[in-house]
Amino acid sequence: MDFRGILGSPLSSLYMRPAFDRAAVPAIVRFYLPLSRAWAAGLAAHGDANVLMSLAPELAGRPRLAARALRGLTPRAEEFADATSAWEAAFFGAGEQDPAGLAPLEERRSRAAQALMLGRLDFLPAHLIKRFPAMAWATAGREAVARRHGPRLLAPGAGFPLPDEPPALEMSRVIEGPKFDTHWLRAPTALGEGGDTLWARVERPRGAGPHPVLIFTHGVFMETEFWQEKNSPAKSLAASGLAMVRPEGPFHGRRRVAGSFGGEQVMSLGPMGLLDYFEAHVRELGILTGWAHQTFGGPVAVGGVSLGALAAQLVASAAGHWPAAMRPDAFFLVATSDSMVSVAMEGSLPRALGAPRVLAAHGWNRRALEQWSPLLDPGERPAVAPDKIVMVLGKRDRVTPYAEGQRLVRRWGVPQGNVFLRDFGHFTTSFSLYGDPAPLLRLRAILAAA
Repeated sequence: MDFRGILGSPLSSLYMRPAFDRAAVPAIVRFYLPLSRAWAAGLAAHGDANVLMSLAPELAGRPRLAARALRGLTPRAEEFADATSAWEAAFFGAGEQDPAGLAPLEERRSRAAQALMLGRLDFLPAHLIKRFPAMAWATAGREAVARRHGPRLLAPGAGFPLPDEPPALEMSRVIEGPKFDTHWLRAPTALGEGGDTLWARVERPRGAGPHPVLIFTHGVFMETEFWQEKNSPAKSLAASGLAMVRPEGPFHGRRRVAGSFGGEQVMSLGPMGLLDYFEAHVRELGILTGWAHQTFGGPVAVGGVSLGALAAQLVASAAGHWPAAMRPDAFFLVATSDSMVSVAMEGSLPRALGAPRVLAAHGWNRRALEQWSPLLDPGERPAVAPDKIVMVLGKRDRVTPYAEGQRLVRRWGVPQGNVFLRDFGHFTTSFSLYGDPAPLLRLRAILAAA
């Protein structure tokens, strides 16, 4: 299902309007996240209805509904596991591999991944009878956060140090295309108790370099590797000569924590989840920048949308303390904010989830949260000249409030020619890139002149 195919079409006029954004947050909170919560429990049950009922108490006493949901979900999970195993063996395994066989294996993995994601719908009948919660809250208290992240506050401006020896990024075999090639990167990380793997998709132009690069990271709950896409700005840019690197963020996609859905850990742990996410992802973006500089030989921009933009602007602050090879040359921020505390306390999505109330119950008021601003918010100066920063903001954005984004524009001195204002909300501002490439063209011009 190419659900992004209509984003740049005339049909976009049906939803590219404020009413879409007003409806999006309630739909996410009332349906997408609760179904995701049940889906995560269903995957953790491994086909056992009794285990599912224990993990999802809303199903307790409803064995038929539990069994029905698992009958839909379990084959999807099994097909995804089989497709992924074959994909990894072909793309990263030893021995010879027929290049012509790679694209069909990626198509199978992609279809299986999307089918698995759509397995959330298997829980809709049960949800209509008794609602699942949107989040399995496990908010960490102030003392636990201080123990884990407190030492990083002792070195202001250096809270995201890169390792002396960055991990080697393993490159997969390549799918060759008529205008650009596609491959993946992976590397072990220390995130989580059992370790983790950094993943990134790379779409690289055909022909000799050097090539400019955009490393672009997604928002919370977004998992582009798990939804099929035939057309996207990323593919268009790769076809036009700009290499694209699209990492999977911590706690999302293949990095999902068992028993949770993609992105749940970022919110459900409260400040701990955000600090863990940013600590890992900001460093990874620095490592990917170093790889991109070395591999493509051209200037590198780091960008993102929503939560990804919040991570990218932390890179803009931290990179001044990094080796030159790992510093990006430009930044591209879509639907961002000057203050993570404002997003958490005043953003429409956290408020709809009840996050301020949950935080207060665990001792987190605004003053306590602001103690961690040096590790959550962009610094006073970016590591590049302001004219190397492109920003896209929605005037009706209530998720990452527009006023906070404008404050960052003023504080960093981003020139108005690099600031693209849209009369949209949070989601439609992001979607607008599919139909209006002007911000991306501006970034490409900046990279061409670098």
